[in-house]
Amino acid sequence: MRALTFTYDVPRYLITGAVARKWPGVLFTRIAPVQLCDIPEPELPGAEWVKIRPRVSGLCGSDMSIIACRESLTMQPFASYPFVLGHEVCGEIVEKGTGVSGFDEGDRVTVMPMLGCATRGIDPPCRFCAAGMPQVCENFTEGALEPGTIVGATSGVPGYIGEIGVAHLSQLHRVPDSVSDEAACMTDPFSSGLHMALQNPIEPGETLMVIGCGVMGLCTVAALKAIHPDTRLIAVEVDPFHSLMARQFGADEVVSPPFDKRFYRLVADMTGAKMYTPLLAKPLLIGGVDRVFDTVGSTETIDVSLRTLRNTGWFNLLGIGEPRRIDWTPVWFKELTIRGVYGYQDEIVEGSKEHCFDLALRLHDTGKVDLAPLVTHEFTLEDWRRALEVAFDKGRYHAVKVAFRP
Repeated sequence: MRALTFTYDVPRYLITGAVARKWPGVLFTRIAPVQLCDIPEPELPGAEWVKIRPRVSGLCGSDMSIIACRESLTMQPFASYPFVLGHEVCGEIVEKGTGVSGFDEGDRVTVMPMLGCATRGIDPPCRFCAAGMPQVCENFTEGALEPGTIVGATSGVPGYIGEIGVAHLSQLHRVPDSVSDEAACMTDPFSSGLHMALQNPIEPGETLMVIGCGVMGLCTVAALKAIHPDTRLIAVEVDPFHSLMARQFGADEVVSPPFDKRFYRLVADMTGAKMYTPLLAKPLLIGGVDRVFDTVGSTETIDVSLRTLRNTGWFNLLGIGEPRRIDWTPVWFKELTIRGVYGYQDEIVEGSKEHCFDLALRLHDTGKVDLAPLVTHEFTLEDWRRALEVAFDKGRYHAVKVAFRP
């Protein structure tokens, strides 16, 4: 079968990563670790697994970091190679193991891609998996599978930018008939946004700031407004097309970088904060926004987040950036809370436990959200180079989510 495959080779990885910063075209050459390959169709890893034929599979920001050889090397022990990319999917079950019940061949599903204890055959599960939090599983390198945190970044568990992928019974979520393939494919990033929205103790009337309105930023805007409609939401985005999308998905105001004195003054005026301008340092707000959701994770966005938060505010980091030197003074001076965000879990929603994936699908099914318009470009596997070109230059092509229809 055909699949977009990443093969880790240190010289190729280092050369591609270095050259791509000045010449992105290297990502489409034979030097690059990512290629469209012919590989054997996967076998079921066990009796509780199914094979899935993707209908729509998304290209995630983390996939793009891998392709560009820019992901954090800290995560290297938690991956195994080679692997087939892709963990965002709406697909059909085409084969199931003897231990699978509740799902049949032909069912349309999406997949919660975390490879926690259940997928690894580990019993009893670790404390986090037992609590419905597989995104922080303590056994990502143990059990019956190769090391890896998610489908699509693990050898032996091929992802969905290919003709056939696999999933464990515990990962399957049935897609309602009313939910489109494209909307179902967005369940993964939308669920991350819902996880942030539900884990923050947000009160009515708070002012929230979402930095970056790419896919994750727009999903975060939609999630915050779906769960906390009585808040004020400021989006920060430089691209006009993405700024327009942010307003369509619920942002009350959209402001634009650069993060200069004008920007700080604007946020101060919007929130009634006091602005202080130290000598030889950037401004600092006393007052400001209640919570920041940084979907970029760069040095600049982290810095501006900490400086514009009110005293005791919350900083939520989801973006996979490459931050350098950060001045952490605002953290202790304003007693800020810093929270990392990774994935999704079981949450308490209206008094009952519900997984973020089920909540995301329910919100789509009831018409409260529709993230299908975020899938702006679809390609065949044969057009993978064109797909990457669009994904790495979204502003030029007015692209948000680039996806494949294998």
